[in-house]
Parts: sequence; C-alpha cells; structure tokens
Amino acid sequence: MQSIIISNIYLFVLAVVLAILEIQIEGKHGWAMNLPTWRPKGENWFIKAYKKLMSDREPTGYHMTMFTFVLLILHMPYAFGQDLNIVTWTMTISLFLIFVILWDYLWFVLNPYHPLKKFKKERIWWHKKWWAGAPRDYYLGILLSFVILLPIIFYYDIWILAYWWLWHILFFTVQTLFLIWFSLKVLKIDHWKK
Repeated sequence: MQSIIISNIYLFVLAVVLAILEIQIEGKHGWAMNLPTWRPKGENWFIKAYKKLMSDREPTGYHMTMFTFVLLILHMPYAFGQDLNIVTWTMTISLFLIFVILWDYLWFVLNPYHPLKKFKKERIWWHKKWWAGAPRDYYLGILLSFVILLPIIFYYDIWILAYWWLWHILFFTVQTLFLIWFSLKVLKIDHWKK
C-alpha cells in the first residue's frame, strides 16, 4: 500500500506540474490553437488512427510530443532495471490512460482562463462529445485503463491488480478534490484577472 500511495502522490504532482506548464504554454487557447506547432494535413493511416484515438481532435506535433514525453517518463523505471514483463507493462499503460485524463482535467482546475465554472461543452470546443458533465474521453479512458488489466487479472490470477487500480482512482480523486478546493478557496482562480 505504501508504494501505491507514494507513486500516486508522485504522479499527481507530475500531473499538476504538466498542467501548469501547459497553461503557461497555451495561455487561454486550448488544444495548441495558437501554437506554432506541426499540424499534419495528410490522411495517411497514422494520422487517421491518431484522430480516431483522439476523438477526431486535430493532430499536433505539440500533443504528440507531450504524450510521448509522458510515456517515456512512465517507462523510466524499466530503463533503470525494473523488471519489464506483461504485467508491469500493462500496469504502466493503465496508469498512463488514467494520468492523461487527470492531467487534462487539472488543466481546467488550475487554468484562470478556463475555470471549472466554465467546464462545459459549449466552452471547450476541442472536447467534442460529452457525457454527464464531462468529456466522453474521460469515461472511456478510465474504463479502458481497467479493461486492459482484465486479461492479466484473469490469466495470471492476480486479483490484487483490481485493488491496485481502484486505490489509484480513489487517491487521484481525493487529491483532485483537495486541489479543486485549494484553487477555488486559496488561489481564488475563478476570480483572477488578466
């Protein structure tokens, strides 16, 4: 349990730092709208697959680089000797899917240009499909992060992975709720001026 708590806090802090970094880079314009970044216009198989995976959002060099950067960070323990096998790698990919959602949501929690009171489909054009007050991708990403663990859980009879996943979701939720409170009550982010 201690390793779950420590790794979870570490990943949460990393998500906060990346969210703040993205706010500094993008400013009030989401999805790299005004960044001088590569925007592939071709319709080759890779671009089509990327767009499908990203719910038809425009592919940008900025986002491809950021996602790759996060994947590299999450794979760093393997470069330093952690055993790489199907179980640990599947756990890493599961955490990546949760992390990307967390990082994206924290961008709104900490962004004075897009505060939570404006977290609505009408204001956030790059999230095209919403369910129950949040982008559909959030629900699908969380679901997929668990579904990819199921073959490992059943085949290797490692039921503790279900608890591992659940604890990460719970700890990320608690930390996010605290950060929301902190951003609203201490930082007063919804009332910032330019």
